[in-house]
Amino acid sequence: MTKRVLLVALLALWTGAAASGAAAKGLAGSVQGATVPELPYRYVSIAPNSPYQASAARRPPGFTVVGRIEKRGGRLGRWWYLPGRYSIPTAAFDDTAGGLSADGGTLVLSRFSYRYPPRSTGLAIVHTERHPGRVRGTRRIRQTIDELRLPGSYSFDAISPDGSTVYLIEHLSKVYEGAYQVRALRVGSGKLVPEPIVDPAEPMERMEGIPISRVYSPDGRWAYTLYTSHQKGRYELAHEPFIHALDTVSGRAVCVDLPQLEGRPNRFLLRLRVAKEGGELEVYSRAVVRSRPPSPVLLRVDTRTFEVGNPAPVATASSGIGAPWLPIGVGAAVLAAAMVWILARREKSAASRPSEQR
Repeated sequence: MTKRVLLVALLALWTGAAASGAAAKGLAGSVQGATVPELPYRYVSIAPNSPYQASAARRPPGFTVVGRIEKRGGRLGRWWYLPGRYSIPTAAFDDTAGGLSADGGTLVLSRFSYRYPPRSTGLAIVHTERHPGRVRGTRRIRQTIDELRLPGSYSFDAISPDGSTVYLIEHLSKVYEGAYQVRALRVGSGKLVPEPIVDPAEPMERMEGIPISRVYSPDGRWAYTLYTSHQKGRYELAHEPFIHALDTVSGRAVCVDLPQLEGRPNRFLLRLRVAKEGGELEVYSRAVVRSRPPSPVLLRVDTRTFEVGNPAPVATASSGIGAPWLPIGVGAAVLAAAMVWILARREKSAASRPSEQR
């Protein structure tokens, strides 16, 4: 059986087992997928676990298979093979998959590292519309996949709609949630733009925090990330939550502070969602138990002015008068009247007994 048949069989087996999370995990050490709403297909990366329990220095490099699978029917279309263990990156702790441009033409993969922080970061940029042909029985991998190695510790942040620019988080601290800066990588040249991306209104502010939720504008141009602070002390946070808004076309960044959420418990349950066709962001809290509904909207952010406003008040019943309390109030009044009548009868009966004895 040739390598091509084996790889295609692996992808086909995953598509058949995708409905079962346990089955998918059993097939590969890392299985990730990414898509955008307008595309009729999704991309899936599979990096099988190594059967050897060797040290990191002696562990085999492994390989990765990327497949394009139709959303309807699950048919496997194009597929790519590359040496090394890669995965489709996530942009936040809510497992929002990233790496795929809005036009579907560029897919970014991040290479596994067995240490943190890594001395260098490996990336693979797949040009999905340049499906490789054959040259003497081999695939022209270099024409469809660009493999990059950047010195330092980086993680994926966002990608422009046309795939020409990839934005990375450069970690400046040995602690994951420590200081960082946003860098732009030009796909054509494979080089980083020298200057980091900063909010011009706060150019000297130190960036740090943990990305907990990510959403995109409907056109894929703006990437909105909700950050929360790491724990500075036992009861003290380094700073309040904030939203990092990144224009992936112009490289513009805006930081929106959310002091209204400072001190809120269970901050890792906070989430973002897009409303009003991209004109507004809503901040809410996911329920601790996923089967329960989320919280009402906590804050609203205008994506044109980035002004933060509280949600419109919801009409609720006042205590003792509103509709939910009306049946209870009537019942309590009837019960109280009955108790007064019983007590009055008892007092009248007790008062009449001594006069009869006289």
